[in-house]
Amino acid sequence: MAAGVPVLVGWLLGDLTAGLLASLGAFPALYGQGRPYVYRARMLAVIAVGFALVVTVGRLVEPHPFLAVAVVAVLAAALTWVCRAWNTGPPGAYLFVLVAATGTALPSSDPAWWLALLVLAGGAWSWLLHMAGALVEPRGPERRTVAAGGAAVAALLRSVGTDDYPQARERAVEAMHHCWEVLVVEEPHHAGRGGTLAGLRATAVELHALLTTGLRAEDTGRPVPAAALARAEVLATRLDAAPDLAGPPARDDMPYGGQPPRRVARELLAVGSPWRVVLLRVLVGALVAGALGAVAGLDHAYWATAAAVLVLDQGLSWSGTLERATARLVGTWLGLLLAALVFAARPSALAVVVVIAVLQGAVQLIVARNYAVAVVLITPLALVVGTGGVSADPAALLLARGLDTLVGCAVGVLAYLLVAPGRGVPTPAATIAATLRAAADVLPHLADGSTASPAARRARRRLNQHLLALPEVYEAGIEAPSARRRAAAVRWWPAIAATRGLADRVLTACWQDARIAGADAVSPALLALAAALEGGTPTRQAMGVGTFLSDDERAVREALPARRS
Repeated sequence: MAAGVPVLVGWLLGDLTAGLLASLGAFPALYGQGRPYVYRARMLAVIAVGFALVVTVGRLVEPHPFLAVAVVAVLAAALTWVCRAWNTGPPGAYLFVLVAATGTALPSSDPAWWLALLVLAGGAWSWLLHMAGALVEPRGPERRTVAAGGAAVAALLRSVGTDDYPQARERAVEAMHHCWEVLVVEEPHHAGRGGTLAGLRATAVELHALLTTGLRAEDTGRPVPAAALARAEVLATRLDAAPDLAGPPARDDMPYGGQPPRRVARELLAVGSPWRVVLLRVLVGALVAGALGAVAGLDHAYWATAAAVLVLDQGLSWSGTLERATARLVGTWLGLLLAALVFAARPSALAVVVVIAVLQGAVQLIVARNYAVAVVLITPLALVVGTGGVSADPAALLLARGLDTLVGCAVGVLAYLLVAPGRGVPTPAATIAATLRAAADVLPHLADGSTASPAARRARRRLNQHLLALPEVYEAGIEAPSARRRAAAVRWWPAIAATRGLADRVLTACWQDARIAGADAVSPALLALAAALEGGTPTRQAMGVGTFLSDDERAVREALPARRS
């Protein structure tokens, strides 16, 4: 609907080209799924205006090819940073770069302000479509998020004592973290003082307590109470079941969820952040791909720039980057065959509308399951939008698309290998050390019983984020291009697993609403171990047998690779 209707309106008004340009503004429809409607409204409005701005910038620098290359490259890096901070998810900065680069190559003689107006009109239509669900189910996204969290917690409780427990634990922790992002971070500060949202938050609090029950049962080797499992299954299927709480929790009595976008934006640029390397790769990849296209005189050099950004902007590991580049390249070449059939059919204007709408819908159904297959449909879609289904020399157009994609994907892979190779993901030692420091920050709140204070919730949020990052570091290691890094990841896995156990125990204790005497005395030992991992030479402080976390700290220390131990 978002892609097809602008083209249809343009055809009905006798200006198909204007309709095709307005369809560029349909891309906001690809963002914001699952977000609360108020948050989504702001996000999509900013994205729609952003598309209008970047196509304007692209058009203004169009007469100066090398300036256009530099501007698009800077935009690519800046937009990758913004999209990551705002957690837009795929397609991230790629579509912004594609629209900006398209503005540098449009054959239309229309002024830049008119192009911006057309794209903004398409964005406004996309915004209306995305927000239409609020008329039917205003709290639908929140309800579905809590239901998914309930299902994950119930699965965790059923898995206690089985081989499925590690995977179930990871899914449940991530699902509840996502719940708090949706129910707290993405809601207005004044929201939830009553009504549906307050009830959903109360349900999430109880689900989190049930998650803690499952973690504690696995840790102690005891079975999960039957009442807990039954309650989790009820909450997963009946969100209107009244939680066993005195009343709905206030916003300040709940976990914070993820970091707000402003703080994430600062952390992405902080010294030591792996995303500084990712942003540099995107900048270099876009510059090189665009410059090669300009020097070689490629007919549609912006395709090469967009392909390079697509390969790099998600900050994937080496295997993920290579897989994405291969999928884009092979999918594009196969898609060129489908595009050739469309051009050979010489579709009418009305047929172009249908082709665009059907292809865009099919892409969205497929892309989350199989990116390579989706690219087969993305290729003819992009070519039909760019040409209206008619080309004076379709063979040359198809050859240019295949060549530009090859150049862009190759440049993206080379940028990954040549710009700080092996960087972009923290080392296991650094990640474990950061997790231990985060745990040490929580322990004083366990000792004095202030685990619900704002400072404690901030500390708990940091620890939870480090906990979620631990398996990502391992996965990035075993997917690295270097055999040495893959072997190192295998050696570090026992220590990563032990650290996850320690972090789980600390977070679980925070939900018990009871003081743990002497918990703060453990902090120096954790900080000393963290300093040792970071290369310092601290004095180890002895931990008494039976002290809170003494077994977990020893497990982490003994699981470290021999040289680190």
